[in-house]
Amino acid sequence: MGVVVFEKLFALMQPNQGVFDPSKVGKSLFAYWGIDPLVVKAAPLGGGGIAPPAAIGGNQKIGLLSNLIVVPNPDVRGRQEILELYLQDKPMSDDIDVKAIARGTPGFNGADLANLVNIAAIKAAVEGADKLTAVQLEYAKDRILMGTERKTMFLTEESKKLTAYHESGHAIVAFNTEGAHPIHKATIMPRGSALGMVTQLPSSDETSTSKKQLLARLDVCMGGRVAEELIFGQDHITTGASSDLHTATELAQYMVSNCGMSDTIGPVHIKERPSSEMQSRIDAEVVKLLREAYDRVKALLKKQEKALHALANALLEYETLSAEEIKRILLPYREGRLPEQQEQEEGELALA
Repeated sequence: MGVVVFEKLFALMQPNQGVFDPSKVGKSLFAYWGIDPLVVKAAPLGGGGIAPPAAIGGNQKIGLLSNLIVVPNPDVRGRQEILELYLQDKPMSDDIDVKAIARGTPGFNGADLANLVNIAAIKAAVEGADKLTAVQLEYAKDRILMGTERKTMFLTEESKKLTAYHESGHAIVAFNTEGAHPIHKATIMPRGSALGMVTQLPSSDETSTSKKQLLARLDVCMGGRVAEELIFGQDHITTGASSDLHTATELAQYMVSNCGMSDTIGPVHIKERPSSEMQSRIDAEVVKLLREAYDRVKALLKKQEKALHALANALLEYETLSAEEIKRILLPYREGRLPEQQEQEEGELALA
């Protein structure tokens, strides 16, 4: 959800001051935020296309629009239309499925999709390709989600091994925890400020989040730290989990203070500056949620230790693994599957 404040829309005005071109406004709204051009009718124009004071929040200075427009991120259909708009003037290979790309980019807004197409086009130009391909669009998507690869960064074998187990811990928890978002990719290639990462994408557009999903996020955050501890020992855990712990703590505080998801505190929205007594109770509930997540993940990874070694070794060998490759490695170790379920899942994977 975003709030767009339109001010001084001189760029969308005709040369003679104070006259708007509705078509330009509509195209810009759709291109950047995925808004249907019909939304412009919400602020009707006066005769000759001049915006009346009522349409600009009562401000007498023509050219100012002080209304707030709440703009949600586009859904899958909106993303498809935005992608088609940006791809219409670019030569494309037959392997590009715009609808599939739209389904695989939940949470992307218009600017993200424009950036995706632009990065893919630059990649194609650098490679000397005549047409844009699905591989280049996937590269662009990964760059937006995961950051730019730092191929020249030197890492010791020990550091690579630790990163591989850390990221494998995240991936195994995500794979085996109900409510967790599906894995998109796992990598130990340094990207941005991270030495490695596991990216997840929701399987569809989300309008709300359940407690089960939030608890699953807490568990996934704990996966890296717990994996380090189990494989290398308590004395060799690293600062690599600091970002995960920060995210988990913020999420736990949100659950307790904003969403009323604590049985002890109750269904209450806590104000910004609670009393010292209430703050102590909130802190205790946050620690409880984090400790419970840690214990669940520790129990899970102890059972999945063979899977942890298998996935870490695969990451050390290939550096980056897709969702299907991770699934192929972890499926044999998943507990609670009947033989016929295993055959069905393996058959689906083979078809994929």
